[in-house]
Amino acid sequence: MPRQLYRIHGDNIVECERAVDYICRYIRISRLSRRFSSLSCMIVEINFNLNGQTYQWDLELFPGFNKSNRNRWQANIFDSLRKNGSFLDETPDVIITKVDGEYEEILCAIEFCNALQAGNQAWQRSGRAFSTGRTGCPYINIVDFVRYELKSSSRERKSLRFPNPAIPYSYINFSRRADTFVVQTYVCSEEFQKEKEERLREFDESIFAEQEISQYIVKKMAGLPTADIESDLLNKNLMMVGFLATGNSRSRHFVATDWETLYENPNNDMVDYAVSENRFSFQKKISVKAQVGKVKYFQEIVRHNSVGLASYDLPFGIIPSEKRAHFASQLSRIYPFISKIDITKIQSAGNDLIICLVKGFKPRGDDNRPDRGVLPFVSMLTTENNEILTFIYGPIIGSNYGLLINDKETLADNNGLWKAFLGLSNYILLDSPILRGEITHANVFINNNDLKEKLLARPERTSFRRSVISSVPNSYHEDDIDTVIHYLFKYVITDCFEGMCNPPGGDWSGLSIILDEKEYRWLSLPRVSGDIEGKRPDHIIEIFNLHDKPILLSIESKDRREILEPQVGVQLKTYIKSLMAFVPSVERNLGASWSFGTEVVPYSNFYVISAAAFISAAEIQPTSVFQRTDCDLVFSFEPDHMNNHWKLRLYSNSDTGELIKGYIESEITASMQSFVKLFE
Repeated sequence: MPRQLYRIHGDNIVECERAVDYICRYIRISRLSRRFSSLSCMIVEINFNLNGQTYQWDLELFPGFNKSNRNRWQANIFDSLRKNGSFLDETPDVIITKVDGEYEEILCAIEFCNALQAGNQAWQRSGRAFSTGRTGCPYINIVDFVRYELKSSSRERKSLRFPNPAIPYSYINFSRRADTFVVQTYVCSEEFQKEKEERLREFDESIFAEQEISQYIVKKMAGLPTADIESDLLNKNLMMVGFLATGNSRSRHFVATDWETLYENPNNDMVDYAVSENRFSFQKKISVKAQVGKVKYFQEIVRHNSVGLASYDLPFGIIPSEKRAHFASQLSRIYPFISKIDITKIQSAGNDLIICLVKGFKPRGDDNRPDRGVLPFVSMLTTENNEILTFIYGPIIGSNYGLLINDKETLADNNGLWKAFLGLSNYILLDSPILRGEITHANVFINNNDLKEKLLARPERTSFRRSVISSVPNSYHEDDIDTVIHYLFKYVITDCFEGMCNPPGGDWSGLSIILDEKEYRWLSLPRVSGDIEGKRPDHIIEIFNLHDKPILLSIESKDRREILEPQVGVQLKTYIKSLMAFVPSVERNLGASWSFGTEVVPYSNFYVISAAAFISAAEIQPTSVFQRTDCDLVFSFEPDHMNNHWKLRLYSNSDTGELIKGYIESEITASMQSFVKLFE
C-alpha cells in the first residue's frame, strides 16, 4: 500500500505533537521516524498494522495557524470551516486533514483542555465546539479531569470544584441536533487522586476515554466505521453528567433523573422541559460593585418572571411566553428609553424568551474571555434558534460603543466577544459604564434580529476539500524557533529532558523536573508575571551528566533579538526559583503513577542558566545581546532554504553556558539528523 499523507494543523508544535501521541497510542507501530518537509513542518513517518491491514502514514505537522491577522501560510485551513457556517472567531487546537493529490480534506477537529473546569471557565471553549460543530466537522474536546484551583499566594489547592452538568450535556444535545459528532471527553489528569477526595470516591473511572479517543481518530483517518465509538464516547459524556449531578438539590438544579429524561427522549426541548417543571427561578449573582445603573432592578424583574434553565445560578434563564407581557411592561418602567415598538415585540411574541446576563468586559474594557462561550453554550444546550435577550453590564470602550450604535457588522468583525453577542442575541440591553467615550454610562436597547439572522445564515454544506497548502510559510516566526528547539532537545540531543515547552498559544499546563529517579511537576503555572516573581520561560530543558548537578536551561524565544526584554535572563531564572519555592503539585517514581507532592525540591540541587533564541540572517555581535538580556547563552537561527535546514550559531557568556554550548555542538555534529546544522 502506498504511503498516505495526513496533515496535523495545530496552534503550535505542542498541540501537533499531542495529536500524534493520540494517534500512536492506539496502534502498534513497527517503524517510526522523523524528517522535515520544510523549515517549519516536521513529518512523522509511521508503519503499523490494524485489523490485519498494513498502513504506512506520513503525519505532517503545521505548527501555528493563520489567525489573529497572521499570514503565516499561503492559505487558511479555517476557510473550509467558515464556508460551512463557522462564523465565530473561535478555533480548535488541531485540525487533521487527509491529502489526496493536489487536495486536502478536513477529517476532524480536536481541542485540548487542561484548565480548571469550574465557574465561567467551564464554558470558555463552548464557542469553539459550537462554531466548529455547526459546519458538520467532527469535534472532540479532550478535558483533563480533575484540575484544582490554587491560592495565588501559597499555591495550595482550594476545595475541588466541578462544572455544572449542563456543560457536558450541551455536547450531547448539540451533537444530536446538529447531526454532527461533537463530544466532550475525559482523560485522567495527574491530580486525579481518588483516595484524597471524598467527592471522587464514587467516580466511575470507566468514564475516562484515552483509548477510545485514539481509536476514533485513527479509524476516522483510515476511513473505517466510527459509529460504535461515537456512541460509546457520547455515553461516557452522559455518565459524566450523572456524576456531576450527584447531590444536586431539585429545588435549585436539574438532577440526574432530569438529565436521564431529556436524554431518553431526544425530541424533548430543553426550554419546554424547564418551563413545564418550573422548579426554580433564574437568580444569577452580581457583585455589589458591579451593580451599576439599574442592574439590581433588572435582576429583580427577571427573578420574579423567570424559570431557571438547568440551574438557578447559571448566567441565563427563561421568561416563559405567558409572562413576557408582564416582563416587558416592567422592563419599560425601568428603562423608559426602550421604544414602544420594541416593547411590543417583546410582549407579543408567542415563544419563550431566554435572558442572558453577562458582564462581558473587564474593568479596563478588555474582553472577559470566558464570556465568549456563554451564548454558544446556551445554543448548544438548547438550539441556536431560540429568542435571546442579552443584558450587558460591564464597562465598554467608547469606540466599541460607537460601532455598536452605528456599525454593528464592523464591530462583530473586529471583536470576537461582540461577534458572539451579535451573532446569537435577538436583543441586546446595555446598562454599562463607558470608558474613554463622549458619555460615561450607556443605557441602550438594540433590536439585533437582522444581524443575528445574517450571521447565523447556514450556507449549504460543501466539501471540506481544498487545494493543498504549501508547507513553506510566507515568513518565519517564533513558532518556528520553538519547533526547532523542541525538536533538538526532544529528538537529537541526548541526556536531556524537556521539562516545559510553552510556544505561542501554549497552555501553561506544567513544569516537570527529574531528580534522583523521580519526576516532580508543578501544574497550573501562573500566566501573569505579577502572580509570581520572574518571567515565565518558553522552554525549560534539564541536562544531565554534564556537571555535578543537573542543569536547568531556561529559554526565551522571540522572532527577533530586538524585542527581547531587558534583563530577561535574570527573570527566567527567578521564575524557576520562585516556582520551586512551592511544593510540586504532583510527583512520581519514573514510570509509576502520580501522587500529590509532599515537600519542596531544593533549587540548590540544580544549576540554572538562561538563554535567548531568535532568528537572524547574519552573524551577530553577541556582546550587545548579553548586555541587554543578561543571558548565559544565545541561540541564533538562520533559515537555509537551499539545503532545507536551519543554521545555528551558539554564543556563551558564562562557564556553564560554554559547557552547554560545547555539548550541544558535539551532539549536533554526532547526530545523523540534518535539520539543524552548525555554522562552519
